[in-house]
Amino acid sequence: MSDRGLREIRVPQLGEGLREARIVELLREPGAALRRGDSLYVIETDKTTVELEVPFDGMLVEWRVAAGDVVAIDTTIAMITLAPGETGVGIVMPPIDRLVPPRTRSYAEERGIDAALLPSIASTTHKLLPQDIDAYLAREAPLVPTASGYREHKVIGGHRALIFRLRRSATLAIPGTMTVVVPWRSLVSPHAAYQGPKATPFQVFGHAIAQVALRHPQFRSVMLGDDRIREYDHVNVGIAMARPNDELAIAVIRAAERMTLQDFVRACSAQMRSAIREGDQTAEDTQILLSHLGEFGIGDAVPTLVAPASSVFFLGTPEDANARIVLTFDHRLINGAAAARFLSELAASLTGR
Repeated sequence: MSDRGLREIRVPQLGEGLREARIVELLREPGAALRRGDSLYVIETDKTTVELEVPFDGMLVEWRVAAGDVVAIDTTIAMITLAPGETGVGIVMPPIDRLVPPRTRSYAEERGIDAALLPSIASTTHKLLPQDIDAYLAREAPLVPTASGYREHKVIGGHRALIFRLRRSATLAIPGTMTVVVPWRSLVSPHAAYQGPKATPFQVFGHAIAQVALRHPQFRSVMLGDDRIREYDHVNVGIAMARPNDELAIAVIRAAERMTLQDFVRACSAQMRSAIREGDQTAEDTQILLSHLGEFGIGDAVPTLVAPASSVFFLGTPEDANARIVLTFDHRLINGAAAARFLSELAASLTGR
């Protein structure tokens, strides 16, 4: 295809001081016909989430980013071919386009290279090939200077997206934290309660939180900026888990309040396996996060809010037959009394099972 009719779509500057954005969702597939004003993609900045539109008629040729990528403002994220009669006035003509085959994109992702970097990687042909990725990694591999005794690594992939969401939380959210203690035996599920794998104490804990959250609208809501609250009908619970290379991923259980404990156990297993293979599942409707470090014997911690969630619960390992549940919440949405009522009801729900 000639470059004559191609135009690039770039991430716009949506506010003073914004330097980067996270790609939340790509709304169209390559090959789709586009009309001026059609919704094309969704981005998240440190202030809000925005759905952006196509500036002219045409056809989507390719995406140069993937959902979850963190990219700089003015990064080229898509290529569109103009419809007949369109001039693309005000749209910058791209440089000569270079094909990045799907297998190369997959190869790069496996090696932790952000999709936004692919256009800048040198190649020996008109295509970017896996061997070009290997050459890039060899050139960029950190060296250990004898005199300085350290090495540096570029933060990329899922870890980069996590840092973006943490910074958004630190910029916008006003956190509050409180704790309740429950008997560890209240988290132990009798195997005879249903057919199938026995629920772990952490799964009993997560299932109980989802049931209680249905009766507390603030806990199934998220803040949109400082002036709007979005309340969801269902409770979507994210489970924090470690992937290889100490990368944090969130496995999301959707509509968890509808599930029996047995259903919740099955959903946890399926979603956690998927998150290990494919990465983070966080979306804008993930309201609650759950954390547990039982394998390390950690009995107490102050969990950190990660946007877009408005609350995060930590379950400690048992100490003197009791377990500590720690809640960190977004004080813009949930006040202290509401958080205390939730924890009180959660403890009653667990001990009264």
